[in-house]
Amino acid sequence: MFAEFANVTLRLPESLREYLRWPLGKLVHGEAILPAIGGASPVVTVGDFCTLDLVARGRSPDLCLVDFKTKRQEDPELRDALQRIGSVVMRVTNPAGTITPDAWRVISEAFKSKERVRVEVRGEEDLLALVCIALAPSSAAVLYGLPSQGVVVVRPDEAAKSRAMDVLRRMER
Repeated sequence: MFAEFANVTLRLPESLREYLRWPLGKLVHGEAILPAIGGASPVVTVGDFCTLDLVARGRSPDLCLVDFKTKRQEDPELRDALQRIGSVVMRVTNPAGTITPDAWRVISEAFKSKERVRVEVRGEEDLLALVCIALAPSSAAVLYGLPSQGVVVVRPDEAAKSRAMDVLRRMER
């Protein structure tokens, strides 16, 4: 599945930005997050706030992607809190508005780990939710934040994977 993206940097065109403001899964808030995850495994979080919120509710993600920023601002307190999550750390550079071939490789490796993994992204992790949905097993739950709205919980079934792949294929190369 990821061979077609192995050597290209994808860029988000203006035309897809509005589409991605709509949740790709179930939009949940607060107490509804844990029931929405249920027995999913692995649990994947994309974003600093989303990751810390889940941990505060008593569930550590099996894989988290973080950039130590919230609303594009570096936050030293976020870094301190997030560095306690995950026993394996992987790093990748992924500029804002893009998905790099390296991001596919690192996330693919992270899914193979038996340990909890923290992927530290230099740049921006938002679009990497699409990569996580595309690569995750159907037993997983992929969570990402929708600013000022809540957390989106995606169960990567065929329909969700198809939507993610459609967006990925519509990105500029």
